[in-house]
Amino acid sequence: MYLNIPGVLAGSFLTIMGGVLTIKALNYYKGLQEPGKSLARTFLVSTLLFTIGSTAVILDSLTKIQLWVIEAICYTLSYLHMVLSVTYYLRIQKSESQKTKIGNLSKKERKATLPISGAYVFKKPPTPKGLTFLVRHSNGLLAISRMQKELWVKKYQIEPDKFVWLSRIETNDSTDPSKLHVLQDTTLRFLKEKGGKSVVYFEGIEYLILYNDFNSVAKFLFSIKDYIISTNSLLILYLSSNILEKSQESILLKEFEQKSEEDLTREIYEKLLVSAIEGEKDASGESKKE
Repeated sequence: MYLNIPGVLAGSFLTIMGGVLTIKALNYYKGLQEPGKSLARTFLVSTLLFTIGSTAVILDSLTKIQLWVIEAICYTLSYLHMVLSVTYYLRIQKSESQKTKIGNLSKKERKATLPISGAYVFKKPPTPKGLTFLVRHSNGLLAISRMQKELWVKKYQIEPDKFVWLSRIETNDSTDPSKLHVLQDTTLRFLKEKGGKSVVYFEGIEYLILYNDFNSVAKFLFSIKDYIISTNSLLILYLSSNILEKSQESILLKEFEQKSEEDLTREIYEKLLVSAIEGEKDASGESKKE
């Protein structure tokens, strides 16, 4: 009987270590939000590949079957998958390390690399971390809310580039909810000034409907959506449950894609990661030519 005792012992140790790391990775995946959740998923895939490769070491040591190809592939993929993801994750997290409060983002902290555009509906309000992640990769944030600016900033822990308070009280940052054309003009000017790739966060649609009929509000939102797409920007409409009639909500959802914050940030993170990897490849190719 073929038996490689050192190989069995080494493979067993690595398999146990891989199993422990896999359990830890799974716990991180369940407990974290984006973009950390994406990194945890990468960690989980890497540990699984590592464990498979370690199991192959045991089998290779117990039989005469050559499994070194499987071992090499699993270990290599595990390593590369983790290194590429961690490198990019550290890059986007660098400036917010050790911060307890998100606060205002300077222009230097932003990179207008927003990889997607369009209009989306959130059924739950975004988290401060999620909203900051979106803003960090854009040219700026326009927030339109029924909430006063001071309360809004306190809630989301971020200073928007421009804020519109939906109110009939005249202040520097307020707009009468009955004047949809003013809201539209404000939004378009913001997108133009920022040069696209911006984020517009809108909450308080129920307040608009108090002063306008639903069809007018829907046309207003659809018009804003068209400008959002044409400037490669992002529009997020917070629409909590039971705010609108089902027929009204159905009309909006034909133009606005319903997504969770987690799904949207994961999609952005994955596209940014692909772009970063392709950028590294292009840079490497150019240096070789030189």
